[in-house]
Amino acid sequence: MFDGDGDIKRPSDMCGKTISYPGSPGPGGPAIINTMVKADGKNNCNIDSYKKHNGGFFHTDAIQSGEADVATLIFWNFEVPEAKAKGMNAKFFSLKEWGVPDFCQLVLMTTPSHLEKREAAFRKLVLAMRKATGVIHQQPDLARQYYYEHVNKSDADETQQSIIDATFSATLPAFPNDNNMSMEYYEHLMGWLIETKQVNVEDASKVVPVSKYWTNKIAY
Repeated sequence: MFDGDGDIKRPSDMCGKTISYPGSPGPGGPAIINTMVKADGKNNCNIDSYKKHNGGFFHTDAIQSGEADVATLIFWNFEVPEAKAKGMNAKFFSLKEWGVPDFCQLVLMTTPSHLEKREAAFRKLVLAMRKATGVIHQQPDLARQYYYEHVNKSDADETQQSIIDATFSATLPAFPNDNNMSMEYYEHLMGWLIETKQVNVEDASKVVPVSKYWTNKIAY
């Protein structure tokens, strides 16, 4: 995410900018931004040229204050509506459109032994999520009512109410109808993490295969 009234117009303009991202000063932010810069055709941007701002998830504040030029690991259905409600001309570049594996899903995680012991319970959880998704898509007004009650919209100020409305509207169509994920997806993500040196692998034979840590066994 960036200020559309600034000097960033396309991903290559982000080269050397100050990045706000959770996990700063780790390698994640520059790896994401530099991948997008390269995908836009700028191959000579030094990964060490980026400056890092530890702003947590307060992305809008970081950009508005001038402490950062761009913020990554933002959600277009949360931070972008928030920024616009606060008067920013908020724009964003989508990860998946600029070379970065779209890893911003909510993923259910457990251990193999725990899955074996509680498979039936986990299966019920997945089915409950799918049922809830059906309600969200088929009865959006009911889903809106539940959401507004949960966040106490009636007690919020005008700006917050605007953010709540925009967030709900943007999020509504984002729920998938099933939880299936392909092995190829995780192989691509793992390869990108290695390529961008976010993980160090000295011996390729020690890379854990996707089939060891991902299963679609209870996704249906």
